Amino acid sequence: MFKLNKSKIILILLFLFLIIITNFNFLYNHFVYLIYDKSSLRIHSHFLNCQINAVASDPSNKVYIKSVVKNSNGKIMPGAKIEITIEEGLGEILPASKTTDEYGELLFVYTPPESHKIGEKKPLDVVIKSKIKGTDIYSTISFKLIPVPVVFVHGYQESSIIFDNMNEFLVSKGYNTLSIDFDSTKGVVFASNELKDFLKYKKLEFLKSGILANKFTLISHSLGGLVSRYYTSSEDYIENENVYKMIFLSVPHRGSHIASIGKNYFDDQSIKDLVPDNKLFSTTFYNMINEGLNPSIQIGNIYSQYDEVVTLESASLDEWNIKTEIFSVGENKFTMDNLLDGSILEAPNHKGILSNKKVFERIHQMLNEKLDYPVDKKKELLRPFSIKMPINNVEN
Repeated sequence: MFKLNKSKIILILLFLFLIIITNFNFLYNHFVYLIYDKSSLRIHSHFLNCQINAVASDPSNKVYIKSVVKNSNGKIMPGAKIEITIEEGLGEILPASKTTDEYGELLFVYTPPESHKIGEKKPLDVVIKSKIKGTDIYSTISFKLIPVPVVFVHGYQESSIIFDNMNEFLVSKGYNTLSIDFDSTKGVVFASNELKDFLKYKKLEFLKSGILANKFTLISHSLGGLVSRYYTSSEDYIENENVYKMIFLSVPHRGSHIASIGKNYFDDQSIKDLVPDNKLFSTTFYNMINEGLNPSIQIGNIYSQYDEVVTLESASLDEWNIKTEIFSVGENKFTMDNLLDGSILEAPNHKGILSNKKVFERIHQMLNEKLDYPVDKKKELLRPFSIKMPINNVEN
């Protein structure tokens, strides 16, 4: 039989006393709130990020909100139980229910859904309700859920103008679109730094206008795809992490043999970067994140049939398990005469992919669906070794 002596009783009482003292404010606030006339309470909600009127639909765009409970005289009310719900729209709230702190405040976080989950409903209204539990007293805060903004990255000897038709199409579908212009002759590394600064600046610009957008979708053509890959695979990207998807259009992921001809007409860093087996392809990409294709970014890869600049083999991303979708945008212009006189450099099919309605429609689908992530090559190497036994088909 367990017996308590005097010293044990004193220790237990002392322990209980310490618990009460430690939690005195909580217990006191809870008691005061229980007996308080709740009809005199008021609740107000505010954004903590800044004044926001739209949020890009990407889980990285977390919205921090503060609800404050006061009485009709403006006195704060600690210990008030609050229920947080999404009355309209999509997303998640944490925590869904909690108690105001000693300042009468409750902080909670709204996380938007993946962009593909909002479908064609653009923009989508989101209404978040903060309600004092057991009463009809509440406050709401609202904003628009919009698609992730799109950034066009042009190729060699081109400018953002080349995306005008595609830009018009996507704007008509409700997308915020941006275009970067850079000197395409100065090479992939130079353009990558331009892209890094451009995205950081545009993020701040959006925030000033009340739009929370931490990430962008890059639609890149030709050399622009190498620029996008270089930036998102560099150490600089680890700090920024501001790309949601990348959609490549006829990108020479292994270089372009036509660049050897181009060297007769142009002498700059970019034409050197485009030559197959140069340092960019032989060592630089190999030593970057996931050998030059970031595994945390969704990827789409489109190729123009009869492309004069990029072969299908060069455009392929098979080693990362990303499929290549081929579109016919024109006739085969690759002839010996065109090759010898240099007119092949006009590349009607290579550029025509940027003015093709079927390509536009497929890009629109890609923006509205979840794309594949590149295989993480380091994880692949860590998989247990296994032997696949051949299966023989035996006819009965």
